[in-house]
This record gives sequence, C-alpha cells and structure tokens, in this order.
Amino acid sequence: MLMEKQHYKLLLVEGVQQPPSIVRTFLEQCQKTDFSTEVAIGFHESVARLMHESYDMVLLDMSVDGLIATDFLKHANIVGFETPVIVLNDNRCTKEVSELEEALLQLGASDFIPQSELTRGLLERSIRHVVERKHIETQIAQLLKRDPLTGLGNRLIFEEHAELAIARARRNAHQIAVIFMDLDRFKQVNDSLGHHVGDLLLTLISQRLDRSIRKSDVVARIGGDEFVLLLDNIDRPDNGSLIAAKILHAVTRPAVIGEHSIQVSASMGIAMYPQHGQNCTELMQKADMALYECKQQLDQHFLMFNERMQEKLKHIMTLERELNQAVEMEAFELYYQPKIDLKSELITGVEALVRWPMPDGSIRMPGDFIPEAVRTGAIIPIGEWALETACKQIAQWRDLGARIPIAVNISPRHLKLPEFTDRLLEKVGRYNIDPGLLELELTEEALVETGASNIFILQEIRNAGVKIAIDDFGTGYSSMRYLKVLPIDCVKIDKTFISGGEGNDLSDPTIIEAIVFLAKGLSLDVVAEGVETEAQKNALAEIGCDKAQGFVISPPIPSRLLNQLLFPSSALT
Repeated sequence: MLMEKQHYKLLLVEGVQQPPSIVRTFLEQCQKTDFSTEVAIGFHESVARLMHESYDMVLLDMSVDGLIATDFLKHANIVGFETPVIVLNDNRCTKEVSELEEALLQLGASDFIPQSELTRGLLERSIRHVVERKHIETQIAQLLKRDPLTGLGNRLIFEEHAELAIARARRNAHQIAVIFMDLDRFKQVNDSLGHHVGDLLLTLISQRLDRSIRKSDVVARIGGDEFVLLLDNIDRPDNGSLIAAKILHAVTRPAVIGEHSIQVSASMGIAMYPQHGQNCTELMQKADMALYECKQQLDQHFLMFNERMQEKLKHIMTLERELNQAVEMEAFELYYQPKIDLKSELITGVEALVRWPMPDGSIRMPGDFIPEAVRTGAIIPIGEWALETACKQIAQWRDLGARIPIAVNISPRHLKLPEFTDRLLEKVGRYNIDPGLLELELTEEALVETGASNIFILQEIRNAGVKIAIDDFGTGYSSMRYLKVLPIDCVKIDKTFISGGEGNDLSDPTIIEAIVFLAKGLSLDVVAEGVETEAQKNALAEIGCDKAQGFVISPPIPSRLLNQLLFPSSALT
C-alpha cells in the first residue's frame, strides 16, 4: 500500500541579484513529499512574511545581499520566531564549514548543509526530519503543559501566564490576585468511593472552575485536589475576595456522580499583586500560606494573606538561614530504605533519603526542610551532595563484593542546569561504578512538568546507562499513557494505593493490578512503596508486583546499620 505524501509549506529566502536556486528544482523533483514553496527576496521580506504567515520550514542561503544567516537567526531569536531553519552554504562565505555549523546551530538553526554535499535526496530527508522533530517537540511541550485528567493547564503553563500578567500589571499599575484552592475531605471521597469517582469529581470541579472565571483569567491543576487561579486586572483587594466567593459558590454545589451525591466543600487562600509579592513565586507561596491558615479555621472558606502570616514567614526565613549553613557544611546524612524482590525476599536495592542531624541529637525529616530547599534553590547543592555520596557508597559496596543499586531523588531544577548530565556522569566515572547501579527518581508531577527539553536530557542520561524511575505514580498528576513516552525504567506505585485499606488489605488493588499489568507490558520494573504489613506484601506478590519497600521490610536506616543487613558476618559497623 502506498504511503500518503507529506505536505509542507516552505519559505525559500534568496538574494536580489541571485539567480534562481537549484534548491527550487530539487524541491520540485521530490517524490515522497509535496512542497508548497514561496520565495522571499532578502532577509527583510522573509521576516515580514514570517510575521504574517505560518510556515513549516525556512530554507536560507548562508549569504544574502551582503548579510549572512547568523544575522537572520539573531533577529529571529529577538522577535521570537520558532519556525525551523535550514541553512544552505553557497560557498560565498569564507569561514571554515565546522566553525559555521557550530555558530549556526548555537543560534538555533535546525540543520546546515554545505553546497558541496547538497543533493535532492539529502535536502528532502533533512526537511522531513527537521519538520517532524519540531512537530514532536511541539506535541510533547503541549502534552506536558496540560493535565490529562481535567484538561486544565498545569503549574508550568500557569507560571508562564502569571509572569506575563504580572508584567502587564506592573506596566499598567493594576492589581492581580493569585488564589490557591483545594477540596476539603477529598481523601475521604477516594477512600470511600474509589479513585475513579475521585477522578470524575476532579474533572467536574475543573469544569466548574473554568466556567466561573473570565476569559482573561487562568485556572490550573497543580496537585491531586489542588488548583491555582489567576484573576487579572483587579480594581482593589475587596474585589479579589468577592470574585473568590463567587467562584467558591459555583464550585461547591452538590455533585452527582453516577449513583453518588457528593457534598463539595473547598477552601481558598488569596494573595494580591503588588501588596503581597512582586513575582509568581512569592504570590504562590503566600496564597498557599493563606490556604493553609484557612483550612485551620473551621468558619472560613477563603482567606486573604495578612500580616499575622508574615510572622510565619519569619520562621521560614530562619529555616532558610540554617539550611544555607547546613548546605555549606554538608551537615546531612543519607539513610537507606531497602527494596526487596517479592519472590526471593532478597534486598535488590535501596532508596537514598536525606536526613538533617541536629546538634541536640534529633533528626530533621525531609518534610521539614525539603520544600524550603526547593523554594530557595538549596535543593541543587543538596542533590549534588546526595548523588556524590550515593556514588561513593556504591563503590564501597562494590569493593566488598556487593552490587547494590541506589535510587536518589532529584528535583526538576537539576535538569535545568546545562551541566547536570556532565557532572552526573563525571561522578559515575570518578568512582568507576556501573551506571546501571545508580537510579534517578523524579515524582510523577515533576516528570510531567519538566518540559520537552528536559525529557531529552533524561533520555541522554538513560542512554548513558543510568536508570530513571517515576516516583509516586498514580496520584493523578498524569495518566498511564505517559509511561509510553517518558524515558523511564521503573514505576514506583504511590503508597496511597498500598496502605489505608480495611485492616491489612491493600488500599486499591484494582489500580495496582492495572499499573503492574501496563508497566510489565512496557518492560518496566514495578516497586510498591509504603508496604506496612505482611498481608499487603503477600497480596502484592500475588498481583505480580516485582519489588516492595516499606516499614514492614525496613525503615530508612543509616549505612552502618544497613551494612549489618548486607554483610551480617562482617565486622563492618
């Protein structure tokens, strides 16, 4: 059966004095692809066309009327054009080909073809490859900015809209409101009626939110039952509260889902620009704090950030100072929680968890400081230290004859560092460890919100042999279809599906079975987190889950205690 031809709209840029390019002839002769080609004479005409027309590709001679392609690309970057560009070297530019290619690719060119190598087949393949890659990147970028359950935007797209709205508000001297909202007692809905009903309720609430705001406003889902709204162009703070009350009224009408009638209740926290913050991060932090305070007060359904909450911020600032000192002194310790094979019950690996020992002998748990570390950026050096320590520990166990994989939690912020991959692989090389013994864990939310470019970074890391795991899977941030497109080796089922059922039973065996079935079909490892009883462990084994971790197996313990489990006959301490 003949494959349908692809159709692409191209813009060919030529010079005033330049004779018709052989490229036109090549494009007309292409057999696998139909090209609709328009010709622009000179850079200025090409820029004008790009501002008013949409093209799949720009074909650009290296030298046009005294200007070179780098000039065009610099201008395109300033204006914000995203159309892929292939540059053709017409041999009139005297720079070395390798030097040209590097400069052009750094400026955003998709490909560079020297005249001496240009053939019809090469040109057609290059155009198809570049356009298809751009389409894939665009699809992934859009997919990763949307919550697949509700269709709303996620945190990534909300922050983009918020920063633009703040910039407009700054120019026009008007106010905006950021509102955090979550559903009250949503966990009870999941526990009593099942996650399927919970998902349907979230979808219904999302639709109500979307219908209750203006076109200029934005709503996004940022967590299981957490939403954030941006109300643009607010006249005064009282209006923000009035609009919040109106939205709350629309959201909290009873919801009928199947045979269930659910009484919906929600809480809101509000922060205003410019009174409470100058950027998206500050406003979201204070709206979140106002939401927390609201949920502590039984008679309040929404609350504006106020000065009393500012006192709590002072506590956060103290924690930030102590955290910075701890980072500088590397005053942390890795604890390790074993993972076992459910068939053999042998330890197959460990998860590394950061602890912060205090001078009085107490231990600060991650929940007490990791959120602040993420907010301040301290998570970057903490993560680097954890990776370094894990690589060192893998090497020590290797020297004792044990191959014990270590999983380390990392933040999406690490993936935004241009040198992260190089530094990670440098650690692996310096300790001369098998990269397959190191696993990076990212939460489901983080993986979905990393963006298309970071997905490629993870793929690069995975290609180097380092394993990638998706943590807290199934909590509703994405859907199972993501397992096909994300570069992962392992799925860790969130503990909410494991513990919390009646007695010793699994909380949601149907969902666990579905995740295990799909993951195994994709040749992924499956680890159940938060296993608390022998009955749960046995039930997971019957379902076909590969591995488990949890307090019934072992709590997180320091390396000296883990060594006693790994090497019981050794004198190691």
